[in-house]
Amino acid sequence: MLDLSVHADVKGITASMAKYVGEQQKAVIRALNKTATQARTAASVEVRGAGYNIKASAIKKSFVIKRASRGNLVVVLTATGARIPLINYGARQTKSGVSFSVKNGRKTMRHAFIATMKSGHIGVFERTGKGHKKVVRNGKTVRTGLPIKELLGPSIPQSLANEAVEKALMAKIRSVFPKILEHELAFIASKR
Repeated sequence: MLDLSVHADVKGITASMAKYVGEQQKAVIRALNKTATQARTAASVEVRGAGYNIKASAIKKSFVIKRASRGNLVVVLTATGARIPLINYGARQTKSGVSFSVKNGRKTMRHAFIATMKSGHIGVFERTGKGHKKVVRNGKTVRTGLPIKELLGPSIPQSLANEAVEKALMAKIRSVFPKILEHELAFIASKR
């Protein structure tokens, strides 16, 4: 799990709005919440820009936003999720194995294969046992290639922990928050 938090000094921006204490707090709350939403979108852009071949919708869905309120002027943006099955990284069956693209170009996993399970789940698998086992099915002895395990790529929180992604995301948050706050304060002032 990955938590991102941003601390900003809002006193300088809000000094001219001191007479609107109640409204000012509403503006800060709205600015924090809008910044969190924009940070989620920016995270999707940065992860994909760093070369991770993950769908933007999957990245956005992995985030949980704990929104700011009157009693808590903090927004927590949390990315959660398990490792992503390798089939979601553009996996293709080749003669020598399975080709996929997690980051920085395509790679081939030798001896891997793409299979559809009885449940309908499609994945990239590899055999974990040595050789084929003899199993009795319906009174007949057959050879099976089991056991197999599904191959997984990095999770979304792991891709967000990439140093370049983290720096770019924090820079985006720091630049966007003051602009959104100024806009919210100007909106309040225009209503007076």
